[in-house]
Amino acid sequence: MNRAPHSSPGNPAGPLLATLLVLVATVTACGKIPFAPATVVPTKTSLPYTATVELATIGAFLVQPGATMSPDPNLQNRITAPVPALTNDKEAWEQALVDYVVSRRTFRTVVKQGASNVRLAIRMLIYIDPSLGFKFNTIYVARATGTLSDAATGRVLREYSGFGKSVGVVRRTGTDDDKAPVNQAVHGALSDLFGKLENERPLNEL
Repeated sequence: MNRAPHSSPGNPAGPLLATLLVLVATVTACGKIPFAPATVVPTKTSLPYTATVELATIGAFLVQPGATMSPDPNLQNRITAPVPALTNDKEAWEQALVDYVVSRRTFRTVVKQGASNVRLAIRMLIYIDPSLGFKFNTIYVARATGTLSDAATGRVLREYSGFGKSVGVVRRTGTDDDKAPVNQAVHGALSDLFGKLENERPLNEL
């Protein structure tokens, strides 16, 4: 009868198995969140600051059917339930956000540790609208707000907003159906926000 290899000083299966487990864990962690910082075209107008980028808030919520078609722009008033499975790994979301900003080259340098000229805090809220009567496609809306502040004093310098929207399946059955449209909506919101930020005149006081 064949026996499974076990770890021992003379058996390489132990270190090999450990390496494979680390790789599997890494791939699984990368797939936890429905946002992948896809390759973006770097801006031609990088701002001449060093920046610290952080994710202040991330949340996903179901809203009342048809809420995204309402004239009321404040979807916070139409929330029916949170969807924590999409956003509970805040650390992974923040790393993906930093990777996105680095790819865009919005700032001269993105500083992960140490002093910087400015601090950019992003707040991202995602709304899932099942649509009326379950006869229409699920609608996804992402709203991003960014607060740019002086890293030394904390003084708020500028604020920005971004909006993204995408369409999902007709009958949403769970978070697996959310991943692609959430990714698309979030990319739209960030592209909108950072497009505005990159087109601003540099701040004279920095």
